[in-house]
Amino acid sequence: MTAVAQQLVAVLGVVIGAAATYAATMFSERTKWRRSQAAKWDDQRLAAYNEYAHALKQCAEITFRLSAGRGYPTISQPLDTDIGYQRLADAEAQRAVVWEAVLLLGSPAAVAAAREWHDELVELGHIARGRDVDHAEFADLVRSIGRRRDAFYASARQDLGVTSGALPSSAYIRTAPGQLAPPAVDPGDA
Repeated sequence: MTAVAQQLVAVLGVVIGAAATYAATMFSERTKWRRSQAAKWDDQRLAAYNEYAHALKQCAEITFRLSAGRGYPTISQPLDTDIGYQRLADAEAQRAVVWEAVLLLGSPAAVAAAREWHDELVELGHIARGRDVDHAEFADLVRSIGRRRDAFYASARQDLGVTSGALPSSAYIRTAPGQLAPPAVDPGDA
């Protein structure tokens, strides 16, 4: 091999080595950037889910207290209607603000579960504001709200990659102990 050919092979080796190093570095940096972006969005989703759940819990607490004032069986302390209506309006306004982040960042399953939980709380709000239902229907709604809440948390946890297992049910925590009815048994479970 001539000296020129040897030099060309050496230069070609350096160029190929530099290109491979550049490509490997770019791939590594892009992977690190994607990981950091994913972590950033996970943090944002966690904050959105947390703030929304907190806002719905505020709405729920006020509506349960208003419902207790109307004689419905709940463990919450009754709340004066004038104060309660204002607090509920404020809580609903806050819920509407934090809802936007859930819509923007949440998974479709978590958004759907959040809507269902909110829709059930809207029904409870109608009762708190004066719609009359019997106590059994109220108890069914309380259980349904608990199931919707559980579904939201399950969807949010799945979206965030939380793999510690299912949470215990919260379906009964708002009904006064004397008013708890056993859950309906599904014939398929018997």
